[in-house]
Amino acid sequence: MTPASLRKKPKSAAAPATTHDAARRPPPDAVPALAEEAGLEPASRRRPRDAAATQERILHAAIEEFAEHGYNGARIDAIARRADANMRMLYHYFGGKKALYLKVLETVFEDIRVQERRLNLRDLAPVPAMMKLFDFTYAHFAANPLFIRLLASENLLGGRYLKTSPRVSAISSPLMDAIHDVLARGEAEGVFRTGVDPLQLYVTMVALSYFHISNAPTLSHLFSATLTSARWRADRRRHASEMLLAYLREVPAG
Repeated sequence: MTPASLRKKPKSAAAPATTHDAARRPPPDAVPALAEEAGLEPASRRRPRDAAATQERILHAAIEEFAEHGYNGARIDAIARRADANMRMLYHYFGGKKALYLKVLETVFEDIRVQERRLNLRDLAPVPAMMKLFDFTYAHFAANPLFIRLLASENLLGGRYLKTSPRVSAISSPLMDAIHDVLARGEAEGVFRTGVDPLQLYVTMVALSYFHISNAPTLSHLFSATLTSARWRADRRRHASEMLLAYLREVPAG
């Protein structure tokens, strides 16, 4: 005999629908309205998932999170919340924290490199070309504080993750070629000093555009100045431009 606990109870026949049940059931055309009243969007009106837009939101959220907290302090769940995306989609599109961080670095560097190429330096005379590059570099750092934070964070890590991206190095090479071309034309025309190294010059441009922003809080306190004020920044830009141009035009003694 089968134990009582394992016996299956016979299925009872479903009771036929009554007029009372039919009266309680909403008509089909009322379902969308009831869904809206409940704060739900009817399936017929839901927007299809936009994969590109979701990836863009995740990437922007990751830029903010990694800039604010660095690689070690950033959290994937926080990025998903910022992007209004679920964790499954984040891992689906970017693969994980390390891959997403590398994508962030590649994105911010590609942004500045693309804009540099649009300057079309080869179409300008040497002096206007070099000053246009410097003005762009100065303005880019001023307008992108998150870029500065990402650079600082990656430098603290010794460039560990940037070194794994051949793309960043590849997209930076044309910049050195463009600077070399401008310097060569300037030398040939006698408007630039000879022997200027393109990389040394660009590092100087970056330093003149970057240092006063990344160190503004401490320098402001140490010297009782407000390095974040519009007036100080305007004076700084003029000073840096004049210094750079004076160096390029100086003829070495001897």
